[in-house]
Amino acid sequence: MNVFRLKVLTAAMMSMAAPVLAQDAAAQGGSLLPMLFSYAPILFIFVIFYILIIKPQNQAAKDHAALVKALKKGDVVLTDGGVIGEITAVKDTLVHVRVNHEDLVAVARGAVKKVLTGDEAKGWEPSAPAATKGKR
Repeated sequence: MNVFRLKVLTAAMMSMAAPVLAQDAAAQGGSLLPMLFSYAPILFIFVIFYILIIKPQNQAAKDHAALVKALKKGDVVLTDGGVIGEITAVKDTLVHVRVNHEDLVAVARGAVKKVLTGDEAKGWEPSAPAATKGKR
């Protein structure tokens, strides 16, 4: 019900504003230039919004999609949950990550946040299996 009222209110406001804008443009000799200058700050805000928010977010999404597509066996990865491990198998929507010598975790490909390289990857090594002496 509220959505319908909002649409009716918006339509009513637009129907009231159109004659006023037309009279304003006619009163100034039909020139649209002053009216365009009055909309310039709004357009400027949208351009800044696009440059500062939308464009970087789209670029980050492209980079992440490329990272997920390039995953391969042997990569050391960091997941969104903070798990670090080595990929042992890559499936369509999942990757199997070895966290230590005993544990394998299935993780959604999209949940891989970063592929660790260089010194970051060297710091990660699976821990040695614990000596259990027959107890579990």
